[in-house]
Amino acid sequence: MKLILCSKCRDLFRLTYTYRVCECGESAGNYVDEINAETYGKAISVGFANYSFIQAVNNQPEEGMGKEFTAFVIPKKCPTIVHHKKVLKK
Repeated sequence: MKLILCSKCRDLFRLTYTYRVCECGESAGNYVDEINAETYGKAISVGFANYSFIQAVNNQPEEGMGKEFTAFVIPKKCPTIVHHKKVLKK
C-alpha cells in the first residue's frame, strides 16, 4: 500500500485511483494502475508492507500496545512512482 506524507502540513493519506490532495494543497497523488503511481508537489511517498499490515490488523490486541507492522519511506527515485514538482489544480 502506498501513502503520501505532505512535508508541509504532515497530512498522511493513502493513494487511490482518484487524484487526492492534502489539507494544505501542497501535495497530491493517485494510482495510475495497480502498481504505478504519480505524486505531486511536496509529497513524500510512504509504503506499508501489505502482508505485515494485514497480519497486524488481524492480530489487533484488545488493549495495551498495538501490533507493529513494517512501514518504510519509498526512495525518491522509484520505478513505480513518477513525481511531478507542481500540484495539479483540479
